Amino acid sequence: MSNPHIEQTSQEEARLYEELRCALEDVPQGKEREQVMQRMIHQLKSPNWRNGRLNGIKEYWSNARPAKLWIWITAGALAPVVFFCLFIWASLWVE
Repeated sequence: MSNPHIEQTSQEEARLYEELRCALEDVPQGKEREQVMQRMIHQLKSPNWRNGRLNGIKEYWSNARPAKLWIWITAGALAPVVFFCLFIWASLWVE
């Protein structure tokens, strides 16, 4: 059984390599060719780097239970209130 996301990524990489090959055929040797090649290499590396960095977050949230989600939502909603109370308390203490 194959993963459709991996197949899609492989097809995208194959398309970008083909595009790089065609782009380099049209560009003469020199600095312009190097710039085109660097831009295409950056386009190839960027999705792989981003996917590698986000895999941990995706795995974490794919196993999330409703209780965990409610805890995160509650903490996010209460954080500004707590910080505002601390700010008021510190302001009164400084006076």
